[in-house]
Amino acid sequence: MSRLLIVAALVSSLTSLSSLASADRIASPNAAPRAPSTHQFAQPPNAAAELPQPDIAPYRVLDRATVRAQLLANRSANLARFRAYQKKGVFPSNTFADRKLNVWLDEFGHLCAAATIIKMSGNEDLVARVAEQSNFIRLADVRQGPLMDWILTSGLTQEEIAAIQEPFMPVTDEPRIQPKPEEPVINVAKRKAEDARLLARYRTVDAMIVKNQKRSLDTAVDRLMEHPTLAWQLIDNAARAD
Repeated sequence: MSRLLIVAALVSSLTSLSSLASADRIASPNAAPRAPSTHQFAQPPNAAAELPQPDIAPYRVLDRATVRAQLLANRSANLARFRAYQKKGVFPSNTFADRKLNVWLDEFGHLCAAATIIKMSGNEDLVARVAEQSNFIRLADVRQGPLMDWILTSGLTQEEIAAIQEPFMPVTDEPRIQPKPEEPVINVAKRKAEDARLLARYRTVDAMIVKNQKRSLDTAVDRLMEHPTLAWQLIDNAARAD
């Protein structure tokens, strides 16, 4: 074959390859250029998809009906404890002041109604700490901390708890803010009158709690829903108890 024919054949082959590449570009003018392969040697294309995925805890949404049901159960239990306290009829003696005073724990070891309910609900340590640190506490003034958490999960409103924590009239002729080694002398007439007053007051508060249950329970739910972590603790603890 002549040198001229060999050169012509080579030119023809190169021209054909160039035409095919051009045709491919014309057929797909908007096609994105192929990315270079990133697959490593012996690694299948879907290896990344097969890697274990991290555990993601599902987002939990508070259900109002569930919160309400648990608060209703707590409300009923705490009302029963309040009634047991009334039936027993043993109340703290205000030997500390010559005026009405909230007494959490008296010198004879008697707890107020609210403290008794909290203790009977399983919070004996909390009751003991309050007696030691703030024996004349007013629950109406509490805004945070373990006592506030208990109030929010009690099923009762703070106003109802404050009403249950009725302050006491003095029952001694010699009030003493600091305890003394000897027991205080109780005025029998004052003690009897105070017992009658407290029983009448507690019956009034009891009736109020029953009458206002729907409205008060809705308020208790609203307030607890503003503290979702505490609400979930209430629900989870109840589930574990079942």
